[in-house]
Amino acid sequence: MNMLISAAAAGALVLSIGIAAPTRANDAPAVIASAYGCNEALQSYTFKMDVAMAMRHFPWFHFHLKGEGIYERGIRYEVHFTSMPGFASRMPRDIDLSMIDPSMWPKRYRYYEIAQREGDTIFALQSLPAEAQSLKAATIALNPTFGAHWVDAEYSDGTHIHMNVSSNLIEGFLLPEALTASVDYPHMPLSANADFMQYQLP
Repeated sequence: MNMLISAAAAGALVLSIGIAAPTRANDAPAVIASAYGCNEALQSYTFKMDVAMAMRHFPWFHFHLKGEGIYERGIRYEVHFTSMPGFASRMPRDIDLSMIDPSMWPKRYRYYEIAQREGDTIFALQSLPAEAQSLKAATIALNPTFGAHWVDAEYSDGTHIHMNVSSNLIEGFLLPEALTASVDYPHMPLSANADFMQYQLP
């Protein structure tokens, strides 16, 4: 993600993954099935996002972004910002949230399980060459009950993002409710608090 994630839109750890083989879509680890098995029937939905941003240096501006999100399983998971202040016009208007949903990984990333930590399974993600994404490297923690827990990502333009995700069951599906992030653009560190709302589910 170019802002919050790339979804987002969060330096990532440079991982030494040696001879580990990339996980295939039909060889998904148990943690993914445990967390996201309830979402198997969910093919698409829309939602709204409200983001409170704050500069972490002078002039310490606080501002809001409003966006509309769309999810199509295995195809796209994006937010387009429809409202932002003029001084933030150089910020991206579209963010990619595909890192926080493993159903989006097979067509976008090579991913490796690298650790177990405090009940979470940690994965390393690298963009597939065909995607030509700006993501250099990322790590993500998946919890078997709550899904994506945190993401740490580094981008080719020098941006680094670390975010924490809170998800819950909404109409029987595990979906994000809130996200907090430290967004370190070159020369412009920001903090972000995002709320996911007004889900339109099938």
